[in-house]
Amino acid sequence: MSNAAFFERAYTTKGPKVIYGFSRPLYHNLMGILHGRQFDKMGFGGMIRHTEAGMLYKWASQVPANGTIVEIGCYGGLSTSYLVRGSEAQSAKIISIDPFNSDLEKQTALTDDCVSLDNKPTKELVAERMAALGAADRVELIEGYSQEVVKDWDRPIDFLWIDGNHDQAYQDFMEWTPFLNPGGRVGIHDAHPRYGYPQVADDVQKALDDDAQWTDLEHVKSIICAIKRPA
Repeated sequence: MSNAAFFERAYTTKGPKVIYGFSRPLYHNLMGILHGRQFDKMGFGGMIRHTEAGMLYKWASQVPANGTIVEIGCYGGLSTSYLVRGSEAQSAKIISIDPFNSDLEKQTALTDDCVSLDNKPTKELVAERMAALGAADRVELIEGYSQEVVKDWDRPIDFLWIDGNHDQAYQDFMEWTPFLNPGGRVGIHDAHPRYGYPQVADDVQKALDDDAQWTDLEHVKSIICAIKRPA
């Protein structure tokens, strides 16, 4: 199936999704049941669904030993926790980028109005949560904006998880995927017109349109992910 055909089918808003495919096959549901209920969504203030969390865990488990996972958009550390647990056996390094509760005036000016900035989790709080998981040595929290951090980035990435400012999803994709290793995975949250945000869905379809560069596209609720082809 071409990438264009994938999006035509995955983005349909007609009919029950169990018939129209991709969104909730048995495998995704099973991952949600087995791995997607490890953490309290309300307690973390997170917005990922259990099925999405289960697949984050699964994808993180597939990175190579001592691999690198980059997360854009951390908030309270819910998705970070699933990335940590999933990649435990691989001893992967997780670098999570978020402004946390810093520079709220700038965040207010840039906000996509999808999450509240009131009482936004601090970097210190998320660090405590990672330490409680026994992952303080595997998680690096960078307080800042992805568009600034990428300017000095020089490390290859095995799994890139984009879940930051929705207005900048395409920019994050274009600036960060050049660092993605061949065979590495990119996943974008809120990238479905029914389950996410239409502007992100449009951006992701544009970003992954190239069959020569992206393969194995997958749709899990609001997540669209793909594998970077070897050069």
